[in-house]
Amino acid sequence: MSALRLRFTRLTEQRHRFEAIRPDGAADVRELETRSFLLHDFVHYAVEMEANLENSFYGQLARGGVYENPASGAEGDKTELVVAALQTASRGEIDPSSFVENLQAYWENIGGQQPDWLSPAMVAGALERLRQLQGRWRATPFGQAMELDFPLGD
Repeated sequence: MSALRLRFTRLTEQRHRFEAIRPDGAADVRELETRSFLLHDFVHYAVEMEANLENSFYGQLARGGVYENPASGAEGDKTELVVAALQTASRGEIDPSSFVENLQAYWENIGGQQPDWLSPAMVAGALERLRQLQGRWRATPFGQAMELDFPLGD
């Protein structure tokens, strides 16, 4: 099984470098403003790993998508909505069951259907994974990189 290698390098308190290194060695590299992008990228990773998603942000990056707009299609669109809601909610206390119920009500209001993979257990797992990622990031010295693998289901 191959993997997308992710490297987050802590440059300054305000900036970091994001690298997505594909199995073929090609890379998408960006220097980003940490406050705006890091949490969003971590929430994507946590959700996509916990839900075993292959066609959202990181899966699309692995297949040649670019950072600015890698995910398209039903899975990517639904993932983006869940990630945005979870990112906002992660600033406070989250009850995974209530979180899922609120999103279900949202999808019903817009005439859509929530993804099958959205469950309280997935949300709880993603929140725990996010907590661990944030701890690892805080422990990463300036000039050093935190590396993650995103497995691909070849």
